[in-house]
Amino acid sequence: MIFAVLAIFMSCTDFFSSSLARWAARDPDKLIPPVTAGNVDDLIAKTENNPDLSLAVLKKINDAAKGASPGDKAKLQNAALEAAVNAAGLGQAVLGTASSLTNIDLSNLDQAATDAKGIVLQAVGALSNLDATSQALIATLPDPGVYDSATRSYSDDFNNWAQNASADNLAMAAVVLIAGGISKIPDSSDPSQDPIGDYLTGLVNLTTNPDDNENSKSAENFALALAIGTTLADRVDDLSGPLQSVLQGLKLLTSSPGSGLPTSP
Repeated sequence: MIFAVLAIFMSCTDFFSSSLARWAARDPDKLIPPVTAGNVDDLIAKTENNPDLSLAVLKKINDAAKGASPGDKAKLQNAALEAAVNAAGLGQAVLGTASSLTNIDLSNLDQAATDAKGIVLQAVGALSNLDATSQALIATLPDPGVYDSATRSYSDDFNNWAQNASADNLAMAAVVLIAGGISKIPDSSDPSQDPIGDYLTGLVNLTTNPDDNENSKSAENFALALAIGTTLADRVDDLSGPLQSVLQGLKLLTSSPGSGLPTSP
């Protein structure tokens, strides 16, 4: 009877929902079975409303991808994008941020910049598991390698994978990486200091000067995010409107590192 009850419990579609009992939520890694290319979509769907369980799925995707066949590995890496977005609780945050940014009054540009920063920081502050999610995502996705200015591309493994991945999922993953970098920077109580603003400025500078080592050190997640943005520059029409706005605002939709973007209203 005990085993029969356990079987029913394990098959319940709500088992991985955000309504888990408190005791269960404390150790999400033990609740997630080994991930395979066959069960990964189901696990992501069942954990999508629970960031901690989604992070556990992402970590196990990384484990599974290490020994997977090329086809299964690509599927797992694509799934990692969605798991990372769920682990950070990013979906609604990005859509809400894009909407808020669109409504900023541009009649006073200094105030508009302050308002925009506040909106972005508020959104980042509401996210979860950013550092752990960023690390697991970087470990799972193909290494972009060094950008080749002659071919305007990254490593073959990264290019082949990224071109076949969902544009929106790639964009959301890039935002997770940027937010992960922001979340680790303590804001300053000194009004004359703006470390988070400096970080964001450093990211923009890195797109126009990719050899800027000083900014590279402070933007450890940005290399992969920039590689994703470069890939998406040729797939802008595949992106939803809000994600286009967010990536353009972060200066990520560059046709090549070093090209930057024209200033846009």
